[in-house]
Amino acid sequence: MVGKLFGTTGIRGTVNDFLTPEFCSKIACVFGNYVREKFNAKNILVGMDPRTSSDMIKHAVISGLLSAGCDVYDSGITPVPAIQCAVKEKIYKFDAGVMITGSHIPIERNGLKFFIPDGNEVYGKIEDEIEDMYFSGKSERASWNEIGKIYNADAGKIYKEMLLKEGIKVDKENALKIVVDTGHGAQSNIMPFVLREFGHKIVTLNAQMDGFFPGRPSEPDKKNLENLIKVVNALNADIGMAFDGDGDRSIFIDDKGEYIMGDMIGAIIADSMMKEGDFVVTGISTSAIIDYVAEKHNGTIIRTKVGAADVVGAIMKNNAVFGFEENGGSIFPNINLGREGGLTAVKILKILHDKKKKMSEIIAEYPKFYQIKEKIQCKDELKNKLTSAIKEKIKEKYTGTKIDETDGIKILFGDGWILFRPSWTEPIYRIFAEGKSESKAMELIEFGRKIALLSLENLK
Repeated sequence: MVGKLFGTTGIRGTVNDFLTPEFCSKIACVFGNYVREKFNAKNILVGMDPRTSSDMIKHAVISGLLSAGCDVYDSGITPVPAIQCAVKEKIYKFDAGVMITGSHIPIERNGLKFFIPDGNEVYGKIEDEIEDMYFSGKSERASWNEIGKIYNADAGKIYKEMLLKEGIKVDKENALKIVVDTGHGAQSNIMPFVLREFGHKIVTLNAQMDGFFPGRPSEPDKKNLENLIKVVNALNADIGMAFDGDGDRSIFIDDKGEYIMGDMIGAIIADSMMKEGDFVVTGISTSAIIDYVAEKHNGTIIRTKVGAADVVGAIMKNNAVFGFEENGGSIFPNINLGREGGLTAVKILKILHDKKKKMSEIIAEYPKFYQIKEKIQCKDELKNKLTSAIKEKIKEKYTGTKIDETDGIKILFGDGWILFRPSWTEPIYRIFAEGKSESKAMELIEFGRKIALLSLENLK
């Protein structure tokens, strides 16, 4: 292999700079060749998020797949988990999938995700093999009489049916008032419909698909959900929920208008699913709240590098019952081998129904951990050097302190931790800190920021 295309989550880049139609067509042709050769796969399901550039990229991807001799099933704007679910279930004999999505990154960027026949996103060795084919020019174009055909598909319909099957219909007495912010994204035509079918009272925000994301940026963080929080409070709603642009992550607001971290949602779902000795997988940046849950069930937590592909890989290797990331992406391996924004919402509503409690009451049952997340600007070529520089400074200052290098550098203290890790999807470097008190978390993040900025300055 002579180059690297895949990052933490598929292939991403600036539109019409790195992510050109020519590149997208070529890499799609490579993927088409790869799945035909390795899996005897020919029927490829293609979906996209609503970004302004996604339609252009989709047409380039379709051209590349057709030229590889693949038949293409175009599902249009569709959530990521719908594509994975349709591929995995083989309902319409989709052999593999491609999703055009930038998820939460700035709108001038976009990305590609590729899925193999079991519905899993390509990872590890498969990524390496696809990159090797791309850079070596090994992929072949079909002859004129073997070019693939295009068909229309509706993976969203398959996805809705799955969500309805997994949820619970309620009567008027048990119906919840839910405020749903789909962020102009791919869940806009899915989740409001599903929640109403369950019998809940729904108020929607930003539910018109729009690639300019006029109502709010696609990342469902606390700052971007200020309006959702206001509406939840104003309507005295039972819960608020928000989705990212491609619908594979969901974030929640409780009945008191409090933003709920993705770690807590993952812990609550894990608590409802785990039995004695079960395994749960999560990323290195996840809160210690999940360790508390595991101890309750005498279970085991496996921490991986950040990224859904690494979490899924560990789930499969360890036969784990559940996996999640701290950013609101939950993975239910018995249903779908990828992050599931819609199914997470359905599971949370089921927990509320079964417990007969408010969301704030459920959260109050767990110990509180305080986490702060920050990021600094950092060019890609400096990221590995910055990680090494931070590591040296940490070893000088904290001799004997436990350091985890699963992904970046995580320093574990008795009452908290700091994580330094580069982002491989944006030109930033992330710093996470968690403490058992708010003051401890502040102390750790200030220390982390100081050491990262000083180390970066010394590299310039």
